[in-house]
This record gives sequence, C-alpha cells and structure tokens, in this order.
Amino acid sequence: FIGAELLKDNAKLSSVSLPVDVAVIDNFAFTNCPALKSVAMFDKVESIGTGAFMGCTSLTDITFSEGLKIIGGGAFYGCTSLMQVSNAEGVKTIGAYAFADCTNLTVAEFNSAETIGDYAFYECTSLTSITIPDSVTSIGDSAFCDCTSLTSVTIPDSVTSIGAVAFL
Repeated sequence: FIGAELLKDNAKLSSVSLPVDVAVIDNFAFTNCPALKSVAMFDKVESIGTGAFMGCTSLTDITFSEGLKIIGGGAFYGCTSLMQVSNAEGVKTIGAYAFADCTNLTVAEFNSAETIGDYAFYECTSLTSITIPDSVTSIGDSAFCDCTSLTSVTIPDSVTSIGAVAFL
C-alpha cells in the first residue's frame, strides 16, 4: 500500500519503482510530482486510486502491472507528457477522468476493459484512433469528448450503453 503521506517534498521526484509487494496505490499518492517521468509497477499492483498521478506533467512512461484491474478516477488527469498507454492487459475499469487532459496521448490500448468512465479520455487532443475491445459494455458520458484529432473509432457489439456526448 502506497499512500500520499509518504511524499512530503515531491517537486524533485523523477522516477518511481514500486516495491514488489505493493497492491494498492492510494488516492493522490503521487499527485503533482512535476518532475516524475517514469513509473514501474510489479505484478501485485491491482488498483491505482483516484488522482494517484494527477498533474504529473513530465510523466511519459508507465509500465503497468499484469495484475492491474482498476484505474481510478482522475488517476492520470493532466499528465500532459504521457504519449501512450499500452500493455494494460488486465484492466477492467477505467474510472471517470482517468486520462482526461492528457493532451499528448496518441495510443490507448486496454484489451480487457469492461467500463470506460465518464470523461475518461476527455480532451486527449492527440488521440487519433481507438479500438474499443469486445469486453466493454459501457462507455461513459463525454468519455472521448473534445478528442479533436480522433478520426477512427471501432465500437463492438458488446457495448450496450454509450453516454451523452461520448464522442462530441
């Protein structure tokens, strides 16, 4: 368990390699670490909490654990240097605002996601295409709203609910 109280002076933190036994990254654990560039997670990390990496404007590289199931609301909100999210094989839930305002995000691959929360990719202005996996049943309100470079979307038959202005 990694909690926010561990980080008192976060302005100089540039990389994080989590201990092998960490299963939960708590809410706001690494919020506003402006120098943080990379994060490596081991297989036991199952959940990334609300706002865990919000505002980490230098974050470019994330290696997700195979055991990751939940990306909480706003977990990577405003990570403006983040360019790709891939190898997130086990993720089932992408929370509200999880990757909102990640303006340089071009690739987002979640092969086993079941739900994409409200505003999950809001204002990801560099995202050009998205293939939603067959496992997804619901796409939240404004999930891909203001993704101004988005030119291709593939929505499978498994999707039974698409929220208001999901692709506006």
